[in-house]
Amino acid sequence: MSEKQMIRRAFVASGQVQGVGFRPFVYRLAHEGGLTGAVGNTSDGVRMEVQGLPEEVERFGVRLQKELPPLARLTALRREDMAALPGEAAFAIVASDGHAGHSVLVSPDVGICGDCLADMADPENPRHNYAFTNCTNCGPRYTITRSIPYDRAVTSMSCFPLCPRCAAEYGNPADRRFHAQPIACPDCGPRLWFVDKAAAMAGRTGIEHFRADCGLAGPEACSGPDADSTHVHDCADAAPRAGLPGAEAAAREALRRAGRVLLDGGILAFKGLGGFQLACDARNERALALLRERKNRPHKPLALMADCLETVRAFCDLSPEHEALLTSPEKPIVLCPRRAAKPRAPYDTDGVDDLNGPGGPGETAGTGSADGAGTPDGPELPFLVAPDVGQVGVMLPNTPLHSVLFAWLKAHAPVPPVLVMTSANAGGEPICLGNREAVARLAGLADAWLLHDRDILVRVDDSVISLRPRADVVDENGPPHRAAPFFYRRARGYVPRPVFLADGGEKADGGPSGASGCNDAACVFGAGAELKATICLTRGNEAFVGQHVGDLENPATLAFYEEVATHMEKLLEVRPSALVCDLHPDFLSTRYAEARAARDNIPLWRLQHHAAHAASVLAENACFGPALALCLDGTGLGDDGTIWGGELLLMQLDTPQWQRVGCLSSFALPGGDAAVREPWRIALALGQQAAEAGHCLPEDVQAAAPWLAGYAAAARAVEEMLARQINCPATSSCGRLFDAVSARLGLCLCITYEGQAAIRLEDAALRAGGALGEVMAGRMEDLRRVAELVWPVGMAFRSGLLTLDSAGLYARVVQAAMDGMPVEEVAARFHLSLAAAFASMTGRAARKRGVGVAALSGGVMQNGIMARLLPFLLERQGLEVLCHHELPPGDGGLSLGQAVWGRRMLAAGARMEAGA
Repeated sequence: MSEKQMIRRAFVASGQVQGVGFRPFVYRLAHEGGLTGAVGNTSDGVRMEVQGLPEEVERFGVRLQKELPPLARLTALRREDMAALPGEAAFAIVASDGHAGHSVLVSPDVGICGDCLADMADPENPRHNYAFTNCTNCGPRYTITRSIPYDRAVTSMSCFPLCPRCAAEYGNPADRRFHAQPIACPDCGPRLWFVDKAAAMAGRTGIEHFRADCGLAGPEACSGPDADSTHVHDCADAAPRAGLPGAEAAAREALRRAGRVLLDGGILAFKGLGGFQLACDARNERALALLRERKNRPHKPLALMADCLETVRAFCDLSPEHEALLTSPEKPIVLCPRRAAKPRAPYDTDGVDDLNGPGGPGETAGTGSADGAGTPDGPELPFLVAPDVGQVGVMLPNTPLHSVLFAWLKAHAPVPPVLVMTSANAGGEPICLGNREAVARLAGLADAWLLHDRDILVRVDDSVISLRPRADVVDENGPPHRAAPFFYRRARGYVPRPVFLADGGEKADGGPSGASGCNDAACVFGAGAELKATICLTRGNEAFVGQHVGDLENPATLAFYEEVATHMEKLLEVRPSALVCDLHPDFLSTRYAEARAARDNIPLWRLQHHAAHAASVLAENACFGPALALCLDGTGLGDDGTIWGGELLLMQLDTPQWQRVGCLSSFALPGGDAAVREPWRIALALGQQAAEAGHCLPEDVQAAAPWLAGYAAAARAVEEMLARQINCPATSSCGRLFDAVSARLGLCLCITYEGQAAIRLEDAALRAGGALGEVMAGRMEDLRRVAELVWPVGMAFRSGLLTLDSAGLYARVVQAAMDGMPVEEVAARFHLSLAAAFASMTGRAARKRGVGVAALSGGVMQNGIMARLLPFLLERQGLEVLCHHELPPGDGGLSLGQAVWGRRMLAAGARMEAGA
């Protein structure tokens, strides 16, 4: 080929292009096209220079976008023609080139792929049953990465020098592990060991102690688990690991002992991908009860892990969509409908709930069969797994270590194994990260520990999702709506994937035709709320919402919050120019933002809680013009000093501005936070308010109140508080209204975890019979058959706001219960009536203001019934409905709204300074 015929072109790919097999993919395309040149990681992404015939260079550019590796994601692809280089004869992968600032998307951690599972299952493969097998298509990423460009030297694998075999695979462009940074094998990779209770108490927690106990000789470079709070090994200490005698035998023995702990009914602390998990046999009721007792978690559902879909199908009714989510690369916890061998017993509504009485939480109801076991054909899991709901959270093994443990259990258990896999922490604390930390903090929770020496650099809990609740409407011209993923907790597998932003009302799709993610837009920090806290950092047209931190109620969780903020800023190489926090002055996230704004001398804006919810869902949907947002949750400080939670807001993000246009009528929370923990207090207060308004008789309110038997003295004290208006803050909270109805129906008088009362109310509604039950399940063709069952809810214009009558709706519940209506029907009619009232209020506000868009956000939208009813009813009002699709509707997604609000405030300030 004549050099005069050749052209040379540079391509710079931005996005998720490092750590996903992108350079090997480029190398293969270049060789197939007979092209010369080079490819390398840079702080801008991946830079490629290719030289060859014009048609082959053009074809290379097309294939680059159309044939991406499974985990790659392009957000920008820039091209530049260059002068051809004479005499170039090959295509090469060159060393990484980094500089300050970058537009690379760091890959989330990826569940183990089928090819690696096949390697592990092959007795002839060097990685047979190796617990740290990975390739360019799977394995740890975010949790082991310190900085960009993504190379082994900046990961926690840097202290594991490659053996000759791994080095050959790493350097072979035709190999699946070509430049797979976490590549490892039994000869050179991380090691596994086991610590029992006795060894932990004796301080014998290192791998050398375990090997000595097993009778395996051999020098050890490391004297134990990660040595300090940085969780970073000294690389020089790793050299003697290669070819360590008995390493595979030690791993097999560690797995055997861990498996025996589980089969014998014990609790195992397991070092997972983003932190430690506590595991026990989910079929063993005694093990479940022991775990709940030690974690002080009497009722909150426990997540499960099963080895394969076939096992999950035995105890869950799975749709193809459920199975697709379970087997996706993210390997999240998926909420799946439970398959029960016998009908669930209804809640006891004649008195105090057995699970929730005044004497404290107990385990006397809903615990399933006596033996706690099952078979593949009749595997009824104990109800103690999830006593409040008819669904269970399930995941498949997401690491090779999970897979080899299940392989051992499957070979030794009488039935297919199912394990509880829950976060390894005491209530309210962050998950454990390092080995020494886990041995110390979990001493009162675990019976044994399964440890390894690959450091986790940042804590990341498991993600929790379900199918998006959708109304199924019969369409003669096509199939019903199909469900999509819906987030409850966004963490492992999804973080740090960004939400792409559009500031001018244009939808940002993150496609390769867009501008680079690294532009001149200032970085804004969204501080999040108090519960389900997350942070958000913006970089150009990208918003990075961090992993679920938890509830910011103690110093340990605040320290985790600060870890996430520091790690993400370092990883993204950004520095905030402004901060946005919640209006509540006592949130730890607010105090963090205040201190940081003062330290860095940067602007701080305070955005009302529900306005942040509204901004979040509108930003996700690139809606910057006028829109109504229905924000329904438990608690958020209003700008009038009261507690909001059932709000209709009018927002325009491009200005930016918002106003409150509607709400639930307020009611009292006797005792403040005590009323949240004891919903019967709210029910008592709403009953009195309903009687005073003439909605019902005072004697009807008091008659058969479920709390009288166990809380008579306390009830008298609450009545006195209400009469004298002592510590009875007002609220318009939709979540607290759900709690009150749940208490009045005897479903939940006191909660042991957030949202429990509302969760039980939803579960009861889903068990309603007939057409009403069909509507609760989302089959809206039956809605016309139940129209007469909708209770009318009063709507009035008060103090400039459209206001729904909370007490009037509560009075309907009281009267229905007095009339002997089944609890399930009352619960269902409450959901239906409240949704219809909110839709009517929103439609009225939309017509008055000429707005055609309604958005939905807030924790109440995690209620599947409301998430099905409200979009359907709002669409019948002629509105376009926007919902969350990339973030949870609860407080876990709120930091995005704060950060986007800050961006718009900065932009508005810039325009004003320019005289625009």
